[in-house]
Amino acid sequence: MNKKFTANIILLAMLAALLNACTDDKSDEVKQAVPAPQEQAQLKDSRFSVESITRGAAVFQSYCAECHGPDAQGHPDWGNPKAQYVVAPPLDGNGPSWKRSRQQLATIILEGVVRDGKSVMPGWTGRLKPEEVNDTIVWFQALWPSKVYDRWEKAQASGQKGSS
Repeated sequence: MNKKFTANIILLAMLAALLNACTDDKSDEVKQAVPAPQEQAQLKDSRFSVESITRGAAVFQSYCAECHGPDAQGHPDWGNPKAQYVVAPPLDGNGPSWKRSRQQLATIILEGVVRDGKSVMPGWTGRLKPEEVNDTIVWFQALWPSKVYDRWEKAQASGQKGSS
């Protein structure tokens, strides 16, 4: 694993342990005392467990990082209309993944993606267990900036796919 990824996981585990140790009446104080760099994975309070994030990170590195990048940053040509081939989008909150529901994300992971009759992403049905798919989604959603995750959460609550 690359050093930046490892550092992100360690920071994430430390933040999660700190947040999970807090009682409700002190959680605001702890959030203010522990700055979360924007480029680091964020816990969005304690919506994600450290265990799920850790498992998801391992699955992502094994199956997804080759195309989506080790930090889920996507292929450098993603979004380039002149690209001659389909490239993997970022999953770190800088691409369109926040516009999809958790079920849609799981379906894409399990069934893959076909464009113009060509497979551009393999499906992982039969190779990944449902828990692994969920943990992978949890991992990359934990990377999303709070603003992106909050927008996603509001869209899910209102039954929309996402909003701009």
